[in-house]
Amino acid sequence: MKAKLRGHHLICLNFFRGEGYSDDFVRNIYEVLKKEKVEILAGPDEICLECPYLKDGKCANNEYSDDLILAQDREALRLLDFMPGMIVDWKMIAERLPDILDEWKAQFCSGCKYKKICFKT
Repeated sequence: MKAKLRGHHLICLNFFRGEGYSDDFVRNIYEVLKKEKVEILAGPDEICLECPYLKDGKCANNEYSDDLILAQDREALRLLDFMPGMIVDWKMIAERLPDILDEWKAQFCSGCKYKKICFKT
């Protein structure tokens, strides 16, 4: 079975530390991470389906506009050199992270409220 994920989740899920909006949301992420293959989507994915901010297929979070989320997705795919429709595995994603992580952090992590969760030591 394969996960279906949008661009920025390909990066951000590598830093998942068991925290989220609800227990159901967290359980869903663990189930997604168990899947060996990932089909890349251009919009809402398996993680978004459990998110309380997904409304009518768009992110309705007050802190992050749908346009920002879509821009993150496009940039993640550009940095990872992936395209929607591709099927990859977690190892392929992890191998590409070291080369792109500094640029990703500079663009998107500094203002992200999850930064303290992703990069806690």
